[in-house]
Amino acid sequence: MASYFSQYKFQGDYILRKVFAKKLKMALSQYPDYTIVPIPLSSDRLAERGFNQVEGLLEAANIPYQSFLGKDDSERQSSKSRIERLKTDQVFYLLKESEVPDKILLFDDIYTTGATLQLAISLFLKIGRKEIKTFSLTR
Repeated sequence: MASYFSQYKFQGDYILRKVFAKKLKMALSQYPDYTIVPIPLSSDRLAERGFNQVEGLLEAANIPYQSFLGKDDSERQSSKSRIERLKTDQVFYLLKESEVPDKILLFDDIYTTGATLQLAISLFLKIGRKEIKTFSLTR
């Protein structure tokens, strides 16, 4: 799995986004009342890669999503130790706070420590959203 994500994310093999499309569509169909919100990339990372790998997975499976989060440019999570990841300050901000739905399903590609998802969850909790679930393609 590590080599797949390395090739997909860091070497830009965008066609690999289709590998999990069918299974991803089936898995996410279990959340019909939730709005899927992908974890965003910072503008630096997006410019570097040329695509958002998380959105690419959803698009390959024809799964609708809403982008309610933006991300500050910061040090890559992949370059941090477990302890550093868990101590990361808030890196996300809301794009359209007034439009955020009540039921949110945060979607990320890889779950390592959970720090990224916890930061996003805390932002939605801060604006009163209580039904927040998470889904990661792999751990």
